[in-house]
Amino acid sequence: MKALTEKQKRKKKLEILQAATRVLSKCGFDALTMDEVAKEAGLAKGTLFLYYRHKEDLILAVFSAMAKSLGKTLRTIISAGLPPEETLKRTILSLLEHFDKKRDMTGYSGGLPLAGPRKEPLHLLFAANMEAIAAVLGSCAKAGLLRLEDPLFAASALFGLCRGSNSYARAIGHKLPAEERTRRITGIFLDGARKHK
Repeated sequence: MKALTEKQKRKKKLEILQAATRVLSKCGFDALTMDEVAKEAGLAKGTLFLYYRHKEDLILAVFSAMAKSLGKTLRTIISAGLPPEETLKRTILSLLEHFDKKRDMTGYSGGLPLAGPRKEPLHLLFAANMEAIAAVLGSCAKAGLLRLEDPLFAASALFGLCRGSNSYARAIGHKLPAEERTRRITGIFLDGARKHK
């Protein structure tokens, strides 16, 4: 049998990640098995083990791919040179769309332990995404739109607010378009929730 080229190996790895993402979305982390992923990918279990030796490695690869994709989107928004408030709105919209696309999986990323040498690359991706969000908030602070005590804490709060809005979006009768959720979250973040006298 002829060995796969590097391009073919990258394609196969992507197919495996896509299959693992579908399985994870359907059954969750605890119920995901390598057998199920191999079946979903249409390949032998032995072939799957050539790419990912352990379930944890596969899960880390799935979340790393998600974090990389989000990071690329955030960098594109930041580099567009838009006014700070528009950059904030687009950042919020991109976070909401990210969570909407991965709705059944994003709850797991918060519970995924980030300690240990194998998890360090994923931890660095999450940290880079938080830094990008903090940079957006920093530009808003410089423009006088908000007051920042700790940009990274504020970035985490914004991330959590966007992620938490998924619960509202899933509730019966509360399906708001991402644009409306963006408007509301931007308002909360820039204007606060306190009643003004």
